[in-house]
Amino acid sequence: MAKEPLELKWIENLLPEEGYRRKSMFGGFAYYLDEKIVLITFEAGNKTNWNGCMFPVEHQNQAKALDQFPILTPHPILPKWLYLPIETEGFEEWVSDILRVALRPNSHWGSFPKEKKSAGASGKSKAKKVAMDIPKNMDTRRPRMFSDEDPKEMLQKAKKLTDLKNIGPTLEGLLRDAGIKTPQQMQKLGWQKTMVKLVKVHPKTNHSMYAYTIITALENKDFGGMSESQKTEVRAYMKTLRDRLKS
Repeated sequence: MAKEPLELKWIENLLPEEGYRRKSMFGGFAYYLDEKIVLITFEAGNKTNWNGCMFPVEHQNQAKALDQFPILTPHPILPKWLYLPIETEGFEEWVSDILRVALRPNSHWGSFPKEKKSAGASGKSKAKKVAMDIPKNMDTRRPRMFSDEDPKEMLQKAKKLTDLKNIGPTLEGLLRDAGIKTPQQMQKLGWQKTMVKLVKVHPKTNHSMYAYTIITALENKDFGGMSESQKTEVRAYMKTLRDRLKS
């Protein structure tokens, strides 16, 4: 693992010039303000295959955080972390906006790590602390959200929208407002008609990122699984949709 961040080094410029510290964590880099962890970055090639930013938020505060930034995805392995893949369109702007809110005084963003049970913790006890965060039988090399399950089989057995990859409670609520209540209903509509219904009810969702989320949910892919030609097609369609709804 690199001793210094490379691709995501620029993010440190968004943190206070003094007061933060960085330490290695799970193949990435964790950033602390005093004793509060506010950010974890992962770069391509790390042992987890995660690539992007994670923002720790305690469970009781996640609804507020997701209302502010519904583009984030609750991480299935580490539930107090909200994930933003590096492939996200406008990744740099999203990270800047999120940190601007997360770093405010008395912010509900961030998390205080659990205290060690004994002062003389050894390397062995440190490993046990990590085990509390990640289940022993969990293969962290490939997160569950990036499974290779066949999309048709996955859609057949999915009972609710949040059973689909990349769809969290906030987006589920927006879709339900638009009259889309089941995975099978969304599958029948397809991503384009789904976006039309969604944008008519919630105009702020008229963004290609929401379309990416719908598409990858239906195809059971992570955001990095979309080709550039597919993203270009989506952006062109969303521009057409914006123009159509304006007229």
